Amino acid sequence: MSASLPKIVVIGAGAVGCYFGGLMAKGGFPVTFIARENQLEKFKNEGLEIVWADKRETMHVEATTDYETLKDCLFVFICVKTQSTLQTAEEIAPYLKSNAIIISLQNGIDNVGLLKQHISQNCYAGMVYAAMAMTEINQVSHLGGGNLVIGNTVANQDASRLDFLTVMLKMAKIPAKISTTMLLELWNKFIVNCSYNGISAIGQISYEDLVVSPGIDQVMNAIKNECIAVGIAEGIDLNLERIDAMIEGIPVNLPTQKSSTAQDIAKRKPTEIDYLNGTIVALGKKHDIPTPVNSMIYSLIKMREITQGNFSPSSPLDFALDASDESILLPLEQK
Repeated sequence: MSASLPKIVVIGAGAVGCYFGGLMAKGGFPVTFIARENQLEKFKNEGLEIVWADKRETMHVEATTDYETLKDCLFVFICVKTQSTLQTAEEIAPYLKSNAIIISLQNGIDNVGLLKQHISQNCYAGMVYAAMAMTEINQVSHLGGGNLVIGNTVANQDASRLDFLTVMLKMAKIPAKISTTMLLELWNKFIVNCSYNGISAIGQISYEDLVVSPGIDQVMNAIKNECIAVGIAEGIDLNLERIDAMIEGIPVNLPTQKSSTAQDIAKRKPTEIDYLNGTIVALGKKHDIPTPVNSMIYSLIKMREITQGNFSPSSPLDFALDASDESILLPLEQK
């Protein structure tokens, strides 16, 4: 069956890449991962295993470190950390087919913009509504959810190819829908991530435990309100009720899950905090909007990176805090 289906390359064999790449392999698609050296032998000898609550399955996949495999590939899923997006785009651009379709399944609001700095082919945004974690270097555990929302965020880019993409995802039994307001969708999820990820990482705490911790609801609300102010200044017509519903739904739908930022800290890896709360800090400065609580979360995560020896000044934005801004020192009730 796979011989007649288009080849898929997944760049980044972490939790998101392995889960959705594994489902596509299960659906009969020929899937190749651009993976780390230490993953290649495991993939070759043992395959890729997905663990659900009630079962586990092993899929055969190919894995390589060689971008040459992109030359005969129609669909390319980008699943690297956001801080690696620009470098990845620059490295893969010479190998892409002229009609390749690039899909970003990453955190943040402008990975497609970063990809388009080097890639001329159609690039689309994908948003993951799922929780998963790598439990072995070739094993991913599914913890909840599984839907994808895909859409176009690039002006004058042909969006008709999204239909082809959704047909492919449907064949792999991946629930997916096309959004005609993808930038708004990205901002909604981005604000949810800003509200949860950093706090979950600082406390190394699950979502259900996080929301019952004393005073955390006030902190999360302050983070959210700063994000909303920045989003409105950016011209985003935010749906405030939708954002509140999403925030309230996280501990209900994913009670035992810890954020991806928490998982990165636990594994002593650089985080994506520059592209979460750090982005709010930078955009706040752009619009002269105070963002003291997001600044605090950003700085605390960066402190953890420094103490763990994996500090990554990865963002192209300037996150330097203004030492004269005393608002960061004020208690919440005084602001």
